[in-house]
Formats: sequence, C-alpha cells, structure tokens
Amino acid sequence: MEEFPGGVQYHRKKEEMKKIMSGDSNAIIFHMSWTTNKANKLKFFQQMGEWYVHDKCIGKKISQIEKEGEEKGALIKPCCSVEPLIQCHYKDKPSKIPCKDSPAIDNNGKSFW
Repeated sequence: MEEFPGGVQYHRKKEEMKKIMSGDSNAIIFHMSWTTNKANKLKFFQQMGEWYVHDKCIGKKISQIEKEGEEKGALIKPCCSVEPLIQCHYKDKPSKIPCKDSPAIDNNGKSFW
C-alpha cells in the first residue's frame, strides 16, 4: 500500500502522510478515495503539492480555453504548471508546507504540523 496510498492514509494515517509530504516514501500515485466531494479532493491535492492545473482551466471545455486566444489543441501552456500550485486550505490536513493559519475541517482541529 505504500506505493499507492489513498484517502484512508490521507485522513487517518498521519505518520504515513508525513513521510509522503517529506519525500521519505515510495509513493508513486495517490488516489483521493474516502473523500466526500470533488471540491475537497481538489483542495487536498493543492495542499499536498500535487496539483499542476491553473485555475483558468478548471471546469472548462477545450473549446472555451481555445476561445481565450490559445491555438487549437494547445492546452499544456495555458493550463499546466511545471511547478506544483500549492495552496493552504486546512491546518489539520496533510500539506507540503505548514498551513497553521488555515481553518480546520475536522472536529479535532489539530494542526498536521
């Protein structure tokens, strides 16, 4: 399971997630199961430093992006970032950077860091 962690690790295995966040893990891919909705999945991936899609492309059809001046079929340049687009959302969820000033989402509210 170490190579393919999922939502159960994210939500319930703090020490395993600290290894992943610090780079001391063999994790290859992460599946955000055990997560209520798509909006939170996006926030969790952003917070983990595993999100590379610019906001202007989220939830849009290819035709809408192309209308904004990009050449036909050229989506990498306008939509994809070379570096992760890290954003803090919740202090009590795993994060690539400390998110101590963010609100908690869970009842216990203890900071991940």
